[in-house]
Amino acid sequence: MEVMMTHPNPLTDQEVTVLQGVAQGLSNQEIADKLYLSNGTVRNYVTNILSKLDAGNRTEAANIAKESGWL
Repeated sequence: MEVMMTHPNPLTDQEVTVLQGVAQGLSNQEIADKLYLSNGTVRNYVTNILSKLDAGNRTEAANIAKESGWL
């Protein structure tokens, strides 16, 4: 976690947008509809976000991003 706090945001703008939807409690399909993406594309973004933030789940990823000031 310390490494995350000292490094710039590793997420792309689109990943941040998807993570904002996650933080709002939206499902992948709801995020997809809002952003005019397919459900599979959103799922891929979420997978990448979890990997980049070393998060175990969507909620943890949103919390990491919030604590880091990226959301």
